[in-house]
Amino acid sequence: MSRIIAALDGSSHSSLVLEWAVDHAVPGDEVVAMLVWNLAAVSGLENPFGNLNEGRIHAVRTVNSIVEGVTRQRWANQESSVPVRIDVRHGDPASHLVDASKNADLLVIGGYHQGLSSLGSVAKYVVPRAQCAVTLVPLPDRSSPSDPIRV
Repeated sequence: MSRIIAALDGSSHSSLVLEWAVDHAVPGDEVVAMLVWNLAAVSGLENPFGNLNEGRIHAVRTVNSIVEGVTRQRWANQESSVPVRIDVRHGDPASHLVDASKNADLLVIGGYHQGLSSLGSVAKYVVPRAQCAVTLVPLPDRSSPSDPIRV
């Protein structure tokens, strides 16, 4: 049994990361959809939430929506799917992902366009520090399709 963590950021590309993790899991694996939210990461914007509880509720709704979309699609196509557990945290996403990697077999992250030179900031921090294997799922909207990179 493997523990696979799919790192979600709430963007429109988060479902691609979770899809990859679910597609590569086998029965008995544990897939964890992890979303780490941090109001400080939204620089220059006012806090859209009245308090941290409202922010957490929004984060939980976001990750639930992503998980529901990915699993509903598989059920509609009569494809089998492994269960997905949700883990929502508040703080620095990169630090939480590195910490979570200590108890994982695979960490799946989105955030690169063609090659390692264009990694996103979270991936740049996590890849050299992760305590498990990391798969980088390519983001769409580039001229040529890419395969995931496993590091």
